[in-house]
Amino acid sequence: MAYTVNLNGNQQLTVINQRIQTLITLVSSSPGQQQNQSSSFTTGNWIAPPQLYKTASGFILQINSDRGQHFVLIQANSISTTTNPSLQNAVSVNLENTPDTPSNQNNVEFEPMKPMQPMKMGNMSMDINTMSMQMGNMSMNLKKEQKSTSTKAFCSQCGEKVKRGDRFCSSCGHKLDS
Repeated sequence: MAYTVNLNGNQQLTVINQRIQTLITLVSSSPGQQQNQSSSFTTGNWIAPPQLYKTASGFILQINSDRGQHFVLIQANSISTTTNPSLQNAVSVNLENTPDTPSNQNNVEFEPMKPMQPMKMGNMSMDINTMSMQMGNMSMNLKKEQKSTSTKAFCSQCGEKVKRGDRFCSSCGHKLDS
């Protein structure tokens, strides 16, 4: 058995009884964004449909099962159990009986991302579409292997230019990689 209700314009609550477990899912959505919060509680098999109440502090879900009465507090994006909540001045909210197949839950369609334009700043450019970056005469490309066209060598310690074949930097004395 599954029950669903729209709590407000952008939140949907789904309650499902799976044998002795009760699964509660709260989906919050806004343009381009969706958050999912799910909690599962051992309640036993339901003996009556769940009841939902709107209170000043949020919503209270009442579940009557073969193991007793259970209450769940739903506030903003949180789901937690509670004991003996005050239902004074609470307003009953109708839950809609829906198929409890997982494929019918949380169907949200997203548009595929559009290709991004290359970013440029001074002599540096980055292109996420081709996975490449260029800065001055240096370039890096993750899609295909490129050989360096630079014949200059530099000390990894101080950055000074060194000659090919030098074992030590003439500026700082750092031992160079061969």
